[in-house]
Amino acid sequence: MQLFNFDNEFKLGIEQIDKEHAGLVNMLNEVHILIRENEKAKARDFFRDTLSAFIEQHFAHEEAFLQDIGYPQLEEHKKIHAQFRQSMEATLSHLDSEDDTVFRNGLTDVYTWIINHIGKTDRKYAAYLEASRK
Repeated sequence: MQLFNFDNEFKLGIEQIDKEHAGLVNMLNEVHILIRENEKAKARDFFRDTLSAFIEQHFAHEEAFLQDIGYPQLEEHKKIHAQFRQSMEATLSHLDSEDDTVFRNGLTDVYTWIINHIGKTDRKYAAYLEASRK
């Protein structure tokens, strides 16, 4: 069972960004599946090594894209990404303790952040891009 289904409601209409967002969601689902299958060590490794690295790549791609389109709120968007990086770093620093509560809370934070970020914050630049094309 998936934790989250990336459906049309969260697509922004920007192919590469949508592809990366779907990848993030798929990775969260993979961590969730590993936990449900009692593969907690694999879930932690995947979270730390794969998901966190992909998030960094995505932020870099997204910020470059926003600069390319002349998004006026780029600096604010970068600050939001930076705040999330701090939260991720705090979670990652506790992963090796094998504290299930910390890991689940970190996963919940990432899940919630992604939903809110894509569903609200990223919609702003999608709307900006759409308006600038008219």
